[in-house]
Amino acid sequence: MLADPVFHIVKPNLAVPLSAQAHSPIKVNIQSSALLQLIESIYQDDENDKTKSRTVGTLLGVRSDDGSSIEIKESYIVPHNEEDDELRIEEAFHITSYQLLKRISPELQVVGWFSTNAKFDDFTGLLNEFYGKGSCAPHAPIHLTLQCTDEKTGEIISPIVKTYISSPVGLPASSGLAHQLGLEKIGATAFTPIPNEVIYTKNQLNTLKFLNKASSNTSTNSVKLNKDELRQFSQSISEVSSLVEVLQSYVQKVIAGEIEGDESVGKFLLTNLNFKAESIDVEYLKKAFEQHINDSLLVEYLASCIKQQLDASAKLTNFISPEEAVN
Repeated sequence: MLADPVFHIVKPNLAVPLSAQAHSPIKVNIQSSALLQLIESIYQDDENDKTKSRTVGTLLGVRSDDGSSIEIKESYIVPHNEEDDELRIEEAFHITSYQLLKRISPELQVVGWFSTNAKFDDFTGLLNEFYGKGSCAPHAPIHLTLQCTDEKTGEIISPIVKTYISSPVGLPASSGLAHQLGLEKIGATAFTPIPNEVIYTKNQLNTLKFLNKASSNTSTNSVKLNKDELRQFSQSISEVSSLVEVLQSYVQKVIAGEIEGDESVGKFLLTNLNFKAESIDVEYLKKAFEQHINDSLLVEYLASCIKQQLDASAKLTNFISPEEAVN
């Protein structure tokens, strides 16, 4: 008597050796400056170009030591064309841009790619395969989608950022059966959502709040308020300056013996001004000030020399092979 049939489900093998496989990240941290770059990329899209339905680009960042998290620090747009069933990506532009940014920040790595279209279609698999077999190997690329407009009304909304980790499933795209089923282009890729967080400093948050408040204010009261604050600040400085002049006149009269000094006033000045009674060497102050100026000029000169050397190095090494750019 035959036993009941049993189905064995086996996880598909990855395209990289087991020794090169890394743990998939469970969280993505996005720097606020990188998020602004991503939002700006939406408005850099050419509306007259009807051959593409999205703007895509490369995500640069660093991985944690245990591979559990990724921090996105930079991004740049990669030109591409979507026409009928064909996808063409400017790989040379991608490699050159990555190499230039890596010169500035050597720790940056290609961690994935972004898209301004939150939908998944046939070209999503092709774009993900481009990064998975290229700059991101042997790690799985992170896919980030950014949505800043409402799909129904087209109104601008708060940015919706979603991140995914991809993994191949089912048949390889190069198999004969995949060709018969029409899966050789889109492949079989599963996108699993993973949490993300935008990280920022306190100063960046305060600046963003100020800009958000100013953008929602259609009146000119804020401008008038700034002028009033500047006027009040100027008046306060004038009052302090006049008080200092009165105090200076009082001290000079006391020193000259014209009037008798008040002991309580002297103690108050010594306590609040932290003034030392010994005489001040004017020549020493002049030399110290001149030395400070010379040091500042020297730092500016050295910075200028370093910048010129970096520019010369970049011009002399424009021709870079793809292997050197990735390594």
